[in-house]
Amino acid sequence: MTDSRNQLKDQAINTLKAKQEIKKNMADALREKEDKAKQALLEKQKRQEEALQKERSKYEIDKLQLYFGEPYQLNDKIKILQPTVGEIIQIGEQKVYSTVHVFVANPTMYRLVLWNMGVDWNKITDFQLFQMLAPTLTKDNTEFLFGDIDFSKLHRYQKTIDDQVSVVLYDPEQDLEIDEETYDKLAWYIRSMFNIFPKVEKAKGKYTKQAIIDEEQMNYDRRKNEKYQSTLLPLISSCLNHPGFKYTKKELPDVGIVEFMDSVQRLQIYESSRALLAGSYSGFVDTSKIDKSQFDFMRDISK
Repeated sequence: MTDSRNQLKDQAINTLKAKQEIKKNMADALREKEDKAKQALLEKQKRQEEALQKERSKYEIDKLQLYFGEPYQLNDKIKILQPTVGEIIQIGEQKVYSTVHVFVANPTMYRLVLWNMGVDWNKITDFQLFQMLAPTLTKDNTEFLFGDIDFSKLHRYQKTIDDQVSVVLYDPEQDLEIDEETYDKLAWYIRSMFNIFPKVEKAKGKYTKQAIIDEEQMNYDRRKNEKYQSTLLPLISSCLNHPGFKYTKKELPDVGIVEFMDSVQRLQIYESSRALLAGSYSGFVDTSKIDKSQFDFMRDISK
């Protein structure tokens, strides 16, 4: 009888150990999967950052001129202006950013719309997307950026140079031509001005693409009835109520959007640097693992 009980006890112990081993293996497998996912995400972010740095080196921008709101002469026909905070308020923030998004957009931003039109977002360029969007840009909408240029009059034309055929946007009335290189420079400058660098997401395989589109559709359905929320209002309110902000409510409308957004970032850096410095002196913060540049509030914001 005792042997039978001992056998049952041993079986129970062995079963419990087996279950614990299975749980441990499952936990290890899950951790390994999570670690791989994190590593893949870090590698993806690194690739995106390298691509961004490559683009930055390709299209050099005078950051000091951009900061002070100097107009940028792209070519003999196109001059890009920089709006002030007051101009954005006067025109309407939603209207301004809706226009800006057309110039900075990439196919990833419009993949749901493109897919519903039967166009695979993985197979078109930024410029090809802009060719589709340009007719929606009326002079009234773009005047704060481009003055008298009317993008809605641009049409697609085939151009042949050295037996190479390319598609450009052209309007004979304005004698205005925009090829892919011109568009790339234009888009990069406006992205830099508004600090909007859209992510690029490519997909391979029918089912992967459909899964992404299904998720995009769900996100759209969830957000489509949401009212527009001002991006600038909380930033303006925070700055005007911060003792370190140098402009008054009356002066702020004359400040360029680049200078204002730079001030927002600089105030955040200043506060975080002071907090780190105070923590290091108090002994409550281990500074050995903190990049020393984080203590410098005058560091380059773009890095």
